[in-house]
Amino acid sequence: MDYIYKVLETDMELLAAALSEVQVLVVLKDGTEELLEPGGQIRAYTAKSVRIRGLSYCRDLHEFRILTSEPI
Repeated sequence: MDYIYKVLETDMELLAAALSEVQVLVVLKDGTEELLEPGGQIRAYTAKSVRIRGLSYCRDLHEFRILTSEPI
């Protein structure tokens, strides 16, 4: 089974991920695909940041992803 991911962009998507306590990956948006956080639950978010594992990540600089397992 192949894994794909969904990028969380809206407040509603971040809220749904926080309430369902799914593991969220944090990646820099600069195109390097550098994984910063291997997985954690969203503990809080604002219009400018998302808090995962006690660290705050800027929403303008980082991408937040959840893994899904859908057939390709």
